[in-house]
Amino acid sequence: MTAAPRDPALLDHFAHGVASGDPLPTGVIIWTRVTTDADEADVRWIVATDEDLSDVVAAGVTRTGRERDHTVKIDVPGLLPGTRYFYAFEHDDGRSPVGRTRTAPVGDVDRLRIAFCSCAKYDDGYFNVYGRIADREDLDVVLHLGDYFYEYATDERSPGFHDMDRRMLPPHDCRTLDDYRTRYAQMRLDPDCQRLHLTHPTVHVHDDHEVADDRWREGADNHDPTVDGPFDQRAAAALQAWYEWLPVRVVDADRPERIYRRLPYGDLVDVVMLDCRTWRDEQSSPPAMYDQDREMLGQHQHDWACDQLSRSTATWKLVGNPVMVGQVYTTLISEELAGPLAELGILTDDVGSVTASADQWDGYPAARARLFSRLRGDQVRNVVFLSGDVHTSWAVELKEDPTLTVEPVGVEFVTTSITTQNLDEKLGDDVDIRAVEDDVRRGNPHIRWCEFDDHGYVVLDVTRDRLRAEWWAVETVLERDDGEYLVSAFEVREGTSRLYDADAGAGAATDDA
Repeated sequence: MTAAPRDPALLDHFAHGVASGDPLPTGVIIWTRVTTDADEADVRWIVATDEDLSDVVAAGVTRTGRERDHTVKIDVPGLLPGTRYFYAFEHDDGRSPVGRTRTAPVGDVDRLRIAFCSCAKYDDGYFNVYGRIADREDLDVVLHLGDYFYEYATDERSPGFHDMDRRMLPPHDCRTLDDYRTRYAQMRLDPDCQRLHLTHPTVHVHDDHEVADDRWREGADNHDPTVDGPFDQRAAAALQAWYEWLPVRVVDADRPERIYRRLPYGDLVDVVMLDCRTWRDEQSSPPAMYDQDREMLGQHQHDWACDQLSRSTATWKLVGNPVMVGQVYTTLISEELAGPLAELGILTDDVGSVTASADQWDGYPAARARLFSRLRGDQVRNVVFLSGDVHTSWAVELKEDPTLTVEPVGVEFVTTSITTQNLDEKLGDDVDIRAVEDDVRRGNPHIRWCEFDDHGYVVLDVTRDRLRAEWWAVETVLERDDGEYLVSAFEVREGTSRLYDADAGAGAATDDA
């Protein structure tokens, strides 16, 4: 296990560690933050082929300052495809931890290993999930599907408030640029979060909590203009901090709010990352929910995503999609499930009656139908949606209508949360969770599997013939712990959109990945 360095000399200058991200075949973003009270600081950066940084392939000096919260972000050019590199930063007499990264491959690619995760609420537990991902030596990249932090004030009901001393900083809801910067800084002092970024390149999109709960184009459920000020100012502050603190590349300098993008991995995989918040219409209840003109992605992003998927020549098209796309609200779901699934935000319990969650793709059925129709009409094969947000695990076959016997247009793998509370933590002994899972699967043939009470992440093992998804769970988030175990595994085979149970000893506990 690689430990994040805690040398005081390093902490003097680089307390928040290092990170890398958005890998391309010939370039990658490297990141750090200088710990200083000076208005400006000159920082040297180094990229090498060895951990000792003796075989230097790129280096330079850049200046940072208060206007960017003393963060440093370099888009390193001229690298070789599919190659591991090491990097570090220097300021005055201090050197940062030495990070490890990898560029994307080109041409013929036989295999890739990709992890994805979401939903890290600081005061709900320790980031053991990040630690277990960091332990893995075989990953090419990690996709983070959003809710990198939660904008909420400290919650006295969260276990971290009483048992772990993990209270939010600042203690109030994030509203200003300083607030969001402070929250990122808190996250990046966590040792497991630091190790994740130290060991693997990451690719990020944001969900709602990087700004405010249930965010949409012009507002959010957790935003009151009379208290929080104009929403556009809050959203702009959150976006600026997101760019400052994460190793993400600006896609369009004239439109920094555009974060959706594609990252190619040779002829094997195209990764298409979506933004399901910035452009969506406001969440709505029936009957307005079913208006045909309602948008989830916005017209421009919808057209762009469909074009990327239709034109892709890669064997597999992986869609990083922050909110669940598959149908949970169906005529096949019993009303007895309304309460438990409403607790997870997957359904809405309207006085005992099951209603679609307004916040998931279920709340934008016309937009989903347009997306599925385009995929089917263009005969796009091997589409795999990778989703988060709902703090639970799912394996779903995607169809316009779950009751149809047609070939699915794709499949969806949903990861549970890193720490954010799931069903057993919300309801405890008040509900039989296994019975709820069985009831959800029963009569819903498109939902091949679901699990509602673990914290973890998903690993994808991608070859030309098949894509295997493994759901890994940590033993606990209430204390720092190295244990994890395989929960389930499903495969989708090239040329089909059917899921096959690939369980290989799931449930056996292990201390290693």
